[in-house]
Amino acid sequence: MQRKSYCSFAGITWRFALACLVLLTSCFFFFKCVNSVTGDKFFPKAIAINVKTQYGAKGDGITDDTKAIRKAIRENHRKPIYFPAGTYLVSDRLEYRNVNGKFEAFTWIQGQNRATTTIRLKNNAPGYADPANPKAVIYAASSNDGHYVSKEYLERGEGNQAFANYVEDITIDTGNNRGAIALDYLASNLGAVRNVTLRGKGVVGLDMSRGLMGPALIKNLLVKGFDYGIRVYSGASYGVTLEHITLDNQRKVGIENQDNVLAIRDLSSTNSVPAVRNNSAVGLIALVDGNLQGGNSSVSAIENNNDGRLFVRNVRTSGYRSAIKQNGQVVKKTTVSEYTSSAPFTLFPNSPKTSLNLPVEEPPAYHDNNLSNWANVEDFGARKWADNNKVDSTDAFQKALDSGKSTVYIPLGMYSIRGTLHVRKNVRRIIGSNATLAPTGEAFANKDNPQPLFRIENGAPQAVTIEHIWINSNSPHPGFIGFEQATSRTLFLKDIQCGTPSFKYTFRNTKGAGKLFIEDVSAIGWQFEHPQRVWARQFDPEGSVTRVFNKGGALWILGFKTEGYLNTIIHTTGGGATELLGGALYYNVNVSPNDVAFINNNSRVSLSYGTVGFGVTQSKIHVRETRGSKTRDLIQDKLLGRGEGRAVPLYVGR
Repeated sequence: MQRKSYCSFAGITWRFALACLVLLTSCFFFFKCVNSVTGDKFFPKAIAINVKTQYGAKGDGITDDTKAIRKAIRENHRKPIYFPAGTYLVSDRLEYRNVNGKFEAFTWIQGQNRATTTIRLKNNAPGYADPANPKAVIYAASSNDGHYVSKEYLERGEGNQAFANYVEDITIDTGNNRGAIALDYLASNLGAVRNVTLRGKGVVGLDMSRGLMGPALIKNLLVKGFDYGIRVYSGASYGVTLEHITLDNQRKVGIENQDNVLAIRDLSSTNSVPAVRNNSAVGLIALVDGNLQGGNSSVSAIENNNDGRLFVRNVRTSGYRSAIKQNGQVVKKTTVSEYTSSAPFTLFPNSPKTSLNLPVEEPPAYHDNNLSNWANVEDFGARKWADNNKVDSTDAFQKALDSGKSTVYIPLGMYSIRGTLHVRKNVRRIIGSNATLAPTGEAFANKDNPQPLFRIENGAPQAVTIEHIWINSNSPHPGFIGFEQATSRTLFLKDIQCGTPSFKYTFRNTKGAGKLFIEDVSAIGWQFEHPQRVWARQFDPEGSVTRVFNKGGALWILGFKTEGYLNTIIHTTGGGATELLGGALYYNVNVSPNDVAFINNNSRVSLSYGTVGFGVTQSKIHVRETRGSKTRDLIQDKLLGRGEGRAVPLYVGR
């Protein structure tokens, strides 16, 4: 009897233990799945400022957190301001101004997860009632204190120094405020809005209407409501890259563009109003991969007005009268394989009239929420510059890279590096907090034997991401290269600025280099010396050398900007393929009449771009194409006008 009782108890215990194990296992996979779907992100204290634990914001949806958030932003310029899960109620605009009351750039709003982290404007908040005078919840600005003499520019935080403004992984809700703008955004060269939801009853979800917006990246954005989902009215000089955009229930238009260059991929819209409207001959839009539904029988999904420049590929519509209305004339199609607002440009009679349509891949996504897998370079002896004491941190950085940790992070500050850093072993991600690396010493002095700062080598992870790093120096380094990809592993360069005129170039590869992804990067010359597959989004190559050299590779670019002395912008040779969707070429100095913007040497290219230049000489030869022994030029006078520039909705050479 006792034995039977014991066996019965043991059976119950065994079953209970098994049930617990099943429950725990289910919970583990549930939370793992939730984490992978919703994208929670946690950060070490040395990188991000926590508005709850460090500044007392409640995030309870009841307490007004405006004062706490403003204090966190004001006291931590350039650092990510981190919002853990919660609803942060605010009653006034969030922005950064310095102690003199002047606007500054480098504002970084970082949420834990847009599904669980919300900044919400109080209903009927003072100053947000009038749609004719709208006011933003979040306001990202430029640091043009004294750069522009215009008082209006200074008062509005406008200009071309809006560097590194980021808003990521968060929802902004404007509540019941008819005169609200969710996000009034400005960025220059570097800056992104990623994984963000904007919702409300106000005027604009994402407003990019202040002077000299762009270039910038808008990615994984959902806009619900508003008169305008996205509005771009900021001048002809620059452009904006938009990818994975979802628009829902706008009252006037989904995306409206006045005179910028927009590069758009993967646009989904559910609306009874036009999904896209391009309003002038200065505006140029390249749109690929769209699904535009809803509409009504009297409205076209895309309106291209006043001789606007337009390239559209792979767009499906339903519920609309047609996919496109061009200058008031309905183009009677609901599905568009490929369309240009004017005949494609070519140089040889047998050239195809359609774009390359290169295959597109997404960059790797990785964020390790186990912070014990993160290595801080300062824990290994790295030290910031102090009072011009250039403490060398090369060995400390290398120790961190070789520590076995998956993520190596660099706190805000400037660090001196005297030689090459080898990225190998277990490193999967290197992330800075707007940290600056400054090359020093003799390793980077020989222009005939250039050396990389980062050399990506073989290691365990299949992909490596390097992000949020600035690489600059006031000293000449003619033998300096930013990155060398010497491995078949995938490399993802993200949110990076690299280069001064004294640098050799930013990137080179070796034979057999793996895939390369570039996203929101501003840097001098790129050398794809060996065949490689490259996908670039919001790509800003600078400098006085050839901006991009593609020998035998497949290079796909969504959103491109360059400026200055524009000699050769992209040189494609060796049987390579280059596809440019939405390029903005800004001529701000005179160029030689013999310079050629794009060179196609027995290779394949398709280009969609616009130029602008105010009172300067622009390129006379836009494209030089060689087939066999024959060479022909596409000259400026043959192109379409675009204000004080030219427009090429599509050029095809192959």
